[in-house]
Amino acid sequence: MKEEKDSKSKLLAFEGVGFIFKVCWRYNRWYIFLLLFEQIVSIAATFIPMILSKNILNAVFEEKSFERGAYFLALLVGAILVTGFLQTVLQAKELVAKTIVFKFFRLDLSERIMSVRYERTETADFLNLKSKADEFISTGGAGFGVMLERAFGITGTVISMVLYAVILSEISTLLIVLTAVLTAVSILISYKLNHKTIEINIEKASQERRASYFTLLTQHFKYGKEIRSNDCSDWVSSRYEGQLNILQRFYERLASYSIKYGLLTLLVSLVQRVVTYLYLISRAFSVGMEVGNFMLYLSSVEGFAAGLGGLVGGIAQIYQYNEYYKAFKEYYYISDEDAIPEDEAIPMPDVSGEMTIAFNDVSFHYPNAEYYAISHVNCEIKKGDIVSIVGENGAGKSTFIKLLLRLYEPTEGKITINGVDVSRISRSEYAKHFASVFQDYQLMAFSLRDNITLGEGGDQPDEERVDEALRFVNITDKVDSLEKGKDTMIYRDFDPNGYTPSGGEAQRLAMARAVFRKSDVLILDEPTASLDPNIEYELNQQIRKNFYGKKTVINVSHRLQSVRSSNRIFVFRGGQLVESGDHESLFARPTLYRRMFERQASAFMDIKPEEDQTGSK
Repeated sequence: MKEEKDSKSKLLAFEGVGFIFKVCWRYNRWYIFLLLFEQIVSIAATFIPMILSKNILNAVFEEKSFERGAYFLALLVGAILVTGFLQTVLQAKELVAKTIVFKFFRLDLSERIMSVRYERTETADFLNLKSKADEFISTGGAGFGVMLERAFGITGTVISMVLYAVILSEISTLLIVLTAVLTAVSILISYKLNHKTIEINIEKASQERRASYFTLLTQHFKYGKEIRSNDCSDWVSSRYEGQLNILQRFYERLASYSIKYGLLTLLVSLVQRVVTYLYLISRAFSVGMEVGNFMLYLSSVEGFAAGLGGLVGGIAQIYQYNEYYKAFKEYYYISDEDAIPEDEAIPMPDVSGEMTIAFNDVSFHYPNAEYYAISHVNCEIKKGDIVSIVGENGAGKSTFIKLLLRLYEPTEGKITINGVDVSRISRSEYAKHFASVFQDYQLMAFSLRDNITLGEGGDQPDEERVDEALRFVNITDKVDSLEKGKDTMIYRDFDPNGYTPSGGEAQRLAMARAVFRKSDVLILDEPTASLDPNIEYELNQQIRKNFYGKKTVINVSHRLQSVRSSNRIFVFRGGQLVESGDHESLFARPTLYRRMFERQASAFMDIKPEEDQTGSK
């Protein structure tokens, strides 16, 4: 079993190189050919000068011929110029070809990750997996594709070693054996160092991610107001320093191993050189040897030893990236195990007439969580309903919305639309019928128009619909006052003159984005938290005027005054849907909704809220 496991592990290591090869072949196979050509030129650049240098030395010191020496020198200069020129051109071409591969690879990876179930992306396990996968992509910081380049380098090294062995066999096979033995010792030491280095780097990956967060925290403008207004820069810096100190200990361990194994490698290399020189000197005295041949054999020994070290060391490096590739493979092929593949998904049912969304005994808990976020929820939402969802923080309101949007999938139960299980419906088709605005909405550093259309219509979106959405949220005057109007860039990431909207303006732009989508369901997850009551009231009136009976609106809100006109109110408590009805029916009884409503009203009016059954207020 152990041998089988080791065999699979080795195959997995080379599977990583094979994966990179396939990626390069898929996106730009010219890069593969360039790597192959470079190895051929590199071999020529090594051996041609060696042979010509031997001839130059023999012509000068043995034959005493200036003409032959000059002739071989001219050939040497020409060879160096030609091979050097070819290597320079090939390396430049390789860089361009590799960037093309990396461009498409990054796009592919981004698309894959954006399709991963949202709940998984929030976990620390996923983020740590990403950090380890990044180590494979960047070849431990050396850069994308370097692992493949090393694999091609191994091929070139094998050919070079054969040529070195042919040259050395002319004088003695014993010299090859001695060189191989001493090099093997050096390789073993290097292997131990590489193994320790990668082991530490894998352990270090999650700490690097945490340090990156502090870099973002201290440098990104979105945290700047909190840090400055609360005068907590010293506190943040001390936390940052603590994290960097943790990283520093990793680097100290790396340095310690590097010194230890580096000195051992130096000692073995020194012994190898002494043995080689002594052997060649003794042969020169015992049987005679031309000076050019002496230098050729000496260079061949050095080259053979370096080649053997590079060969075994290169294979060891690729093998030791096994752990990186395992993490990357899991990250790259990460998917929703229970999700229906897009090519097997069924179409969205026709909702142009009737539409009924139903939660059927739905429960959900987060990975590794002890308790359910929502438990055994049963409800129906009809087309044209104005639904408000209320409850205390942590009651399960946002989880309900995320399940409806299929950001999460139910742990138990199912959600249906017109009787069809939504988990069987194409995600892309399903998403077209929903528009949403979250409390933690995000605007992007693109143009104001792009932030509303999100690419719909490409370079020629429906400008009338864009203007209609801006009028709907009453921000047209502000947009018209900007120098570039709808072409104004949001934030200053890409434009130093970009527009940074206020909190209220940003929320209205996020709302305009949702209005722009011709969806059947509009979801508002507390999006008006930054709006003053008058603007919020006007916006709610707009929604009722334009959407009532036409579009289903689901509103999550803490401001119960704004939910009174909803025809359905869902009250959540402790992850359960405990009450439902309209305002009048819920307020007519001693319900949780009534107690919540009276508590809010008591802040503005002289109303004493009723006590609940436990006697609390």
